Amino acid sequence: MKIVLSETLSYCFGVRKTLELTDRLLAERPDRTYYMLGEIVHNEHVIEDLVAKGLRIVQTLEDVPPDGVVILQSHGSARKRYRELEERALEYVDATCPMVKIIHDRIREVEAEGRTPVVIGQVGHEEVRGIVGQVARAIVVKTPDEVTPELFEGVRRAGIVAQSTFIEEDALRIVERIRGIVPDVVFHDTICQPTKTRQREVESHTRRADCVIVIGSKHSANTMHLFHIARKINPQTHLIDKPESVETIAIPSGATVFVASGASTPGELIVEVVRRLEARDGASGRPEEKTAALPGKGKGGGA
Repeated sequence: MKIVLSETLSYCFGVRKTLELTDRLLAERPDRTYYMLGEIVHNEHVIEDLVAKGLRIVQTLEDVPPDGVVILQSHGSARKRYRELEERALEYVDATCPMVKIIHDRIREVEAEGRTPVVIGQVGHEEVRGIVGQVARAIVVKTPDEVTPELFEGVRRAGIVAQSTFIEEDALRIVERIRGIVPDVVFHDTICQPTKTRQREVESHTRRADCVIVIGSKHSANTMHLFHIARKINPQTHLIDKPESVETIAIPSGATVFVASGASTPGELIVEVVRRLEARDGASGRPEEKTAALPGKGKGGGA
């Protein structure tokens, strides 16, 4: 077996920044109680680690006591969330990914220009809800087939942004469909560069692999996008979120196994998956050179 690792593994800049901030708050201010409104990132291992360190999970601001501190998730929040925090006089820490903040700026610019805001993304995803929540009204589309004259009836000028982790190829197809209906379209390509890099690496390596393993949560949009990109090319693509799942994958002797991960997958999880693969029949490829400095290695999944 030959193990090939993606050049880009584990936490992206935004997730790393969010987790470092949260870890620092929990360590430096043990006298305060911090509350996470929803999942701060989409990875169960990371969430379990933070909860063990004292972070509390709540679903609404009504569950936060007056002396609590709210940590806003990396996916971003709607404007009304900030207003609610101020109305309740709750202290909060904004852990929104810097790239997501740029998307918020862009869609507000679109609205200010008098264009109809359009968001390419997954309806209901926290990031998309936060983007839509920056403006009075927005059209959300996930697939080219959703782009119809009926959906864009009366729209003459549109401004488009995309969920930061969306599949680049799919976003461009959606934009072209919209251009065929709306006379005046401006597209702000807000898919973050690390996302594009991961997607291109997965597409390239998957074509040369016998088996592909994508490590990450099924609740993570960027992880699932990597999985679907690989699965379209190679049916022998597997999504796993715990090391022991490796044992259930049938890997022929001498196969080339490509390993990729989502942007919120802790480094120690990747290291353990690779260790288990190496323990199988004569693995090669020296993957330890790439896993040595992964964030989260040996830290229980934290940053």
